[in-house]
Amino acid sequence: MGRLLETKVANIEADELLALIRELEDACSIGSEGFADSPLIHFLTQCVYPEGATGGRASITTKFAASAPLLESRVGKLSDGPLRNLCVELASLANESLEFFGGSKVYMLLNKALPRFSTARQTEKQKRWDAVIHQRRSNRR
Repeated sequence: MGRLLETKVANIEADELLALIRELEDACSIGSEGFADSPLIHFLTQCVYPEGATGGRASITTKFAASAPLLESRVGKLSDGPLRNLCVELASLANESLEFFGGSKVYMLLNKALPRFSTARQTEKQKRWDAVIHQRRSNRR
């Protein structure tokens, strides 16, 4: 992960990133107050998983936001600055270069780059194997 993604939300000073957080709060109905001592990646992940990892994924959209000029910006047209740096880190999180997302909007980059959590149910074989591993670990103590 990059430097900006690991920055605590309360420590973010760049006006452009603070404006992006406000737009995300409006678009996703998630408050950033509870994430003041958390890294920015936690807030961004909460935007796509509003009910937590087990609740399912919700795409970030600007449909219900009053105004979201930063989220609607094209990644390829961003000038050098904190938002572009954040997009570079998000692109590397997705194991791609920023040029791959040049025609995408910022909110689309967020949807594509943020981690996906698997909510698939365990098979019976996986459950038995997990029980064996748990038993072996408890025997070590």
